Amino acid sequence: MLLKLQNLKLFRRRLSSLAILLLILIVLSGVAAAIRINDYQQQSASEAFNQTQTEKLALAASGMIDMLQDWQQRFNEMSAENAQDPVAFGWPDASTSCVISFIPAAPTSDACIPVSFGTINSLRQADMQGMADIAVMQPNTPQAHILLTKKLDAAGYLVLSLQMTELEDKLRERYLSIGTGSLALQQGAQNWLTLIEQGDGKAQHSSPVFTQALPGAYWRLAFWPAEGVAKTAAWPALLMLAIIVCALCWLVINRFSTLKPKKQAQIGARPRPVEYTENEVNIDNTPPPAVIRAAAPKVSKTESVDRVRPVDIKPVIFKAYDIRGIVGTQLSEPIMRVLGLAIGTEAQHQEQTRIIVGRDGRLSSESFSDALIEGILASGCDVTDIGAVPTPLVYFASQHMRTHCGVVVTGSHNPQGYNGLKIVINDKTLSGDAIQGIYHRIQHSRLYSGEGQLRQADIIASYIEKVKQTVPLSRPLKVGVDCGNGIAGKVVPQLLTALGCEVHELFCKVDGHFPNHHPNPAQPQNMQDISKLVREKHLDIGLAFDGDGDRLGVVDGEGEIIWPDRLLMLFASDILKRHKGSTIVYDVKSTGLLRQVITKTGGKAMMCASGHSLIRAEMLKHEAKLAGELSGHIFFADNWYGFDDALFAACRLLALIADDPQRRGATEIFAAQPQSVSTPEILIDLDTAECRRFMTQFTQNAQFDDGEVITIDGVRVNFSNGWGLVRASNTVPGLTLRFEAETEEDLEQIKQQFIQQMLQVKPNLSLNF
Repeated sequence: MLLKLQNLKLFRRRLSSLAILLLILIVLSGVAAAIRINDYQQQSASEAFNQTQTEKLALAASGMIDMLQDWQQRFNEMSAENAQDPVAFGWPDASTSCVISFIPAAPTSDACIPVSFGTINSLRQADMQGMADIAVMQPNTPQAHILLTKKLDAAGYLVLSLQMTELEDKLRERYLSIGTGSLALQQGAQNWLTLIEQGDGKAQHSSPVFTQALPGAYWRLAFWPAEGVAKTAAWPALLMLAIIVCALCWLVINRFSTLKPKKQAQIGARPRPVEYTENEVNIDNTPPPAVIRAAAPKVSKTESVDRVRPVDIKPVIFKAYDIRGIVGTQLSEPIMRVLGLAIGTEAQHQEQTRIIVGRDGRLSSESFSDALIEGILASGCDVTDIGAVPTPLVYFASQHMRTHCGVVVTGSHNPQGYNGLKIVINDKTLSGDAIQGIYHRIQHSRLYSGEGQLRQADIIASYIEKVKQTVPLSRPLKVGVDCGNGIAGKVVPQLLTALGCEVHELFCKVDGHFPNHHPNPAQPQNMQDISKLVREKHLDIGLAFDGDGDRLGVVDGEGEIIWPDRLLMLFASDILKRHKGSTIVYDVKSTGLLRQVITKTGGKAMMCASGHSLIRAEMLKHEAKLAGELSGHIFFADNWYGFDDALFAACRLLALIADDPQRRGATEIFAAQPQSVSTPEILIDLDTAECRRFMTQFTQNAQFDDGEVITIDGVRVNFSNGWGLVRASNTVPGLTLRFEAETEEDLEQIKQQFIQQMLQVKPNLSLNF
């Protein structure tokens, strides 16, 4: 009997220990579950908090951006005469307004305003771009002032100095729209200096949590929220869980360790273990985090940081009017993925949700396009992939399908080893600050995270049908076509055949190796094959296209090259018959005869900087019906969409030839135009950084006493008998030049003037013209 009682005590002790161990495991499991749930709730709350703060900052920035745009517009309308009384012109906070006749070489107090190094930089930027970004000079001193600077049409620079009052008032107003935390206006690039601050004074002590660039100024808004994410309710539940389980443990231990004497004699009375179920230790019905992520709806827009850190993106690929770089060293699939993420984010920031994506025929374009699409989708933006098509069809699709956004993966006319992106967001081709804005988004990790939807579409048939309806041909023509193995070969023969033309093809099979010649009709050597074909086949005209189909080259019926600025003369004369008084935009590389033709036929001639994005922006700004540049980008807005489209331009040219009332051929039509002697575009290879240094020195030091100097893009000098130009290329490393004159002798004289001045700046420069 005693042995049985001892065995029972031993069993009781073991059972008690087992129960306690089991309860401890339950407690630990409950704690672990509560911690995981708490982490998930904290993450969700953090994402919601970040989104709210981002929206607050965007709201604050919108008011600042509106103010900057208003300043720039009013300042752009000011003349030298208005500088005498800026207050009367609408600048109540103006302290000084005057004209500086030249850019000082060093800081000075002898000018109409104190000239610091910052002032000199603004003057140089205005000299290159027309208007400098707005900046605060002598910041955080009693002499601090806001400086606006622009180049005048005549010699000199208009400067306007504003007191800090309006800026301070605007920041105070923007802070009230946020209400809490700290909001600061900062100036700089990498080392940011706080100019003004509103709030609880965090700007001097820590890095900002959120930032927003302000285009048109050297400024950004920095924001420090008042407090972090609120604590979630998981910890109270965890505490309650611990109390309940501890109580259960105490009850079990108490039950097994205390047997009253009357029970100890009852051998058959066995202690009954506490029964519990899984539900009693589960604090709620939330699935495990993996299930939550899988079952979650579309992810809301949040800041994404980690995905961009491993990718080294070089700022050099962000050009003046597109993104472009060397495959392998500057561009890769991971970089394209991050670029897609930034582009999708920017589109959504502008309240756009769908993007058309296309690509050219380069060897890297398909994989780059796939990576780009992956990035855009990861931003939460939808994508319609239209595959391998010429660039103009991406633009067309963005209008036809009403997405208002498009990106094309293309190296354009660049050599085989290049690739890049041309971007349209909200019907605007990105250039300048907008291109840099994509880089800054990546640099500061201001990127959305989401889950977009992918669709595919074939746009070629719709494009051809639309062109047929818009530009019917009154009679068939015999046309030679050289696509240089670029992507235009996929569409051009179909299009011209549909219009009723007899098409003779050269190199229309798409091949990214470009085995015959490079697809760049701006270079005369690339026009030799189409010129020979036209002569041998006795064709009416020959057409050549660049690698992505947005630049047009032409030879007449005798195989002579007709440069695109001469095409603009023909198109302008035709359009101005129906749209008297319209503006025609052309670039600094175009013939001086173009202005004469436009003015004579009742139009307004406007010269602007080279670059398809810049020209389109000017076209939209001035509601021009036609625009173009020497490189072959031609834009129609009289009965087309206003984007550069070499295919449509070719059809418009064919229609003019077919409709000629005298039934003249292309040779006779162009022979009737005003004539001059000119060079093609000349490229001098030079490192990008060296180009910038050269152009800065050349702009400052060159002396052309008998000419009118124009510096909207490089240096163009108009003489009485011709003109010359030197500028830095925005697409390849090097300088581009062009010359035009009335005679060969005049042309050579103008060349020599430029050669002498250029060699004074850089004696070892190789000049091969």
